Amino acid sequence: MVCVYSNTHSDRRSKMPRGICRERCCHCQGSSTKRHGILILKTVTLQGIQPRGIQRWYCKDCHRAFTPVHTANGPGKYALEVYEKAVMLYFDQGASYRAVARELHRMGIPHIDAKMCWSMIQTLASNCKNPWEVSLELNPQWSGYIAVDGDSVKIFNHRESILLGADVESLDIPHLILAEHEDAENWLFFFIVLKNTLKYPLKGIVSDGDPAIESAVELVCPGIPHQFCVRHFQEGLHRYLRYESTHGRGTWRLIQRFEDAVRMCLYASNLQEARMHLGVIQLDPEFRQIHLEDAIQLLEHNFDRLTQHFLHPGLPRTSNVAEGVIRKFDRRLNAMDSFGSHQTAWNTIKMLTLHTRFRTLTDCRRPHKHRNGFAPLELTNVNIQGLNWIRFSQRTDHNPPKAD
Repeated sequence: MVCVYSNTHSDRRSKMPRGICRERCCHCQGSSTKRHGILILKTVTLQGIQPRGIQRWYCKDCHRAFTPVHTANGPGKYALEVYEKAVMLYFDQGASYRAVARELHRMGIPHIDAKMCWSMIQTLASNCKNPWEVSLELNPQWSGYIAVDGDSVKIFNHRESILLGADVESLDIPHLILAEHEDAENWLFFFIVLKNTLKYPLKGIVSDGDPAIESAVELVCPGIPHQFCVRHFQEGLHRYLRYESTHGRGTWRLIQRFEDAVRMCLYASNLQEARMHLGVIQLDPEFRQIHLEDAIQLLEHNFDRLTQHFLHPGLPRTSNVAEGVIRKFDRRLNAMDSFGSHQTAWNTIKMLTLHTRFRTLTDCRRPHKHRNGFAPLELTNVNIQGLNWIRFSQRTDHNPPKAD
């Protein structure tokens, strides 16, 4: 009796009668096969070169030699640990592709260059879980107050936008997308996924006052407190007064006094004090004389959005949380001239996001020094002790990586 193996995993695992075990031909599906030598594959690991033998077969029907698919699948020229080491050097230590290649070469990995390092990192990054997949799997306990902002990244000959949200208390990144434009449609999609798919417990939102974000919040999250970042408002008002509006000669001292009054209003210690400073600005006749009516109306129109943090203590007055996350991203992304395609950019951003969520915080200042020593995911009551972030990032329904 002949035991014939097929090329499917389930058939190989099924119980077969005892006898001669043969592989079914992968070309003609014939069962008349015989052993045809051993193919020696060499896998490069961090400990050196490890040989591995694979049985070859010969088909008597079609007269062709073949290697069974289930035995050929496995580590390629470089072992998985070499891929992981390249990713760790690139993201954890912030090394360039050339620096990663030099370090791997110093560790004894032969025939490695910057292009091969890029290929290794992209191989694992292409199989990395999306930020919302990680959030659904780990189920973090967020504070409910989220800071949202956007950033641009250069892809070939154009720029695309990263739209992200950062939990105010833990600095975790529940959701992030890479969109073609930072417009109302993409922000609408962002908040729909955040609210309906991730079930983020929205209590308040802080943004830079972008009209696209404001319209999306009103459609998806009506009634949720929305705080405009006072720093962005102050900087925008300064640009308007200095470069866009027209004033007579000798009015710069009054403009400076107006900006000081606005600063005192924005950074007041309570709502009553903010309203008092607003009243002083409205009643000052000198501000009207130099035609600052438009600037005063802008402050009046946005006053309620700029003071939401007084009514909701967990809501910050600035979007510095999201800005801090973007600065961390820029340290890695700005070192590149540009990405070759949308997919390679998205792959890198996925890995960078997960690395940020797993990395221990060290530079938080008062009154947030209690965050130091913990990763953002740990601050959301997720136990990540002993969890390798690179291996966790990989989807399990994907074949092991190979490199030529």
